[in-house]
Amino acid sequence: MKKISLYTAIIILLLGISGNINAQDNMLSKKQEKIVTISAFTARGELDKLKPELVAGLEAGLTVNEIKEVLVHLYAYSGFPRSLRGLQTFMTVLDERKAAGINDNYGREASLITDTRDKYERGKEILSELQGITPPKGRATAGYAGFSPEIETFLKEHLFADIFERDVLTYAQREMVTVSVLMGLGGVEPMLNSHMNLSLNVGITPAQLQQMINIIEVNVSKENAGAAKEVLKELLQRKGLSIETKSPEMINGVKVEKVSFPNRFYNNVVANLYFPPNYDLNKKYAAIVVGHPFGGVKEQTSGLHAQKMAELGYVTLAFDATHYGESGGYPRYIESPEARVEDFSAAVDFLSNHQNVNPQAIGVIGICGGGGYLVSAAQIDHRIRAVATISMYDMGRARRQGLGDAIIYEQRMKTLNDIGEQRTKEFAGAARKDIAAIPTHLSPNDTENTREFFDYYRTSRGGHPNSTTSYSYTSLAPMMNFFPFVQIETISSRPLLFIVGERAVSAYFSEDAYSKAAEPKELFVVPGASHVDLYDRPKYMEVSLPKLDSFFKQYLK
Repeated sequence: MKKISLYTAIIILLLGISGNINAQDNMLSKKQEKIVTISAFTARGELDKLKPELVAGLEAGLTVNEIKEVLVHLYAYSGFPRSLRGLQTFMTVLDERKAAGINDNYGREASLITDTRDKYERGKEILSELQGITPPKGRATAGYAGFSPEIETFLKEHLFADIFERDVLTYAQREMVTVSVLMGLGGVEPMLNSHMNLSLNVGITPAQLQQMINIIEVNVSKENAGAAKEVLKELLQRKGLSIETKSPEMINGVKVEKVSFPNRFYNNVVANLYFPPNYDLNKKYAAIVVGHPFGGVKEQTSGLHAQKMAELGYVTLAFDATHYGESGGYPRYIESPEARVEDFSAAVDFLSNHQNVNPQAIGVIGICGGGGYLVSAAQIDHRIRAVATISMYDMGRARRQGLGDAIIYEQRMKTLNDIGEQRTKEFAGAARKDIAAIPTHLSPNDTENTREFFDYYRTSRGGHPNSTTSYSYTSLAPMMNFFPFVQIETISSRPLLFIVGERAVSAYFSEDAYSKAAEPKELFVVPGASHVDLYDRPKYMEVSLPKLDSFFKQYLK
């Protein structure tokens, strides 16, 4: 039985949340709890209370540079004097711990900012990403921006460019600092409302915001917490949301939870995490990441496969790719092979740090386009111990040469010329050109392959509102330059399994990859199945799922 602290027990009662308590249960992690208290006490100038919280933050796993970044960030909301006194207190803590023989982890430093564009435009773009909107044209002139253009410039150039652009903290962590500072100070409810709204946009849940308020109530100020509760209540009502007080969703004994984590570009990746039936907190499990097809989201075939593999005893994770679904990444619906490959490694980062996952036993499944991106990811990420693809698509070859290699060189050159012209137009202010991977209506001339995709993505069978299947026209260029099989032999001696349908028009992608890969490798053909049949048809999953299970049981020991 896992022990919990009295404070955690109080939080559970306040939130009405049942179930196992760990960092994945829609609860704040210990590191996040300490960000709240460190931020609030620094903003209030309560240095006697700040000092033990700094120690607790280090003990919880915050790096020195992360805490420094918290203390620097909050000056924009509570002033230089508070920030400097917090940094001085932290220096004292580090000196005392060093004298006691404790060597704290300094962690990574902020990357050099190399973006040379106008700082105001960069800041405006970052704020728009936090808001989830398209950046407006020109400079703001309404409200305080019109009354004081200087403060508008300072906000965009300094706060959202100089500060938010630094990558030691994620956007979610920075909003957590900001909300904690504003709650600690009190009397700034309009700003608190705004930043709670931004928090929701970057992946902080209503329940986590409520928990932050509870921390303020217990440790800092009941009055300020009361005001924050009213702000959160009004905000959630306006957005049609509620604080989730029920236990995590259960499907066939599998517990499903929503989680989020940053990738290398510090975009927020949102995923569903699946725990097997009779999940044991004292056990280490093999884990499987599942990547969705091009144009898809985690609620479709990747989530279905994650669910089914969890039923077989694995901890599994299905994520939304950057720029799609609930994950971050602005502009939206940009197909970036580098980001898609990175997302797999970010998912492995997350699972490798999960307390009940064996980091030496992580496998990955990539479906359709996700399979091609996975093969590329496995070549450079040796933490991926076993690779399986289902109906794999080589998106680079498909965009260069078309399905069945029907596009000739001259057509490809014309497309690249058109893309260049479109980029020039969009830079000058023209509307972005988007294209749909799946048509919204069928025509008599559509192929059987197109009809098969339509039947999945455009009907209740597999359609989901987050899956528009649209993407920017200019994304075609980097996709055409994507060659996922160039170093496929370097995946060896880790195993590769390619699952294809006997009738799949895309089978040649897997056959090509199989021919180039080194042992151990296997090409597994599901009799009678088409490309999309393997997404969800029970008849064919009854064949593919046991094969996946035997493959991962053999290699994820």
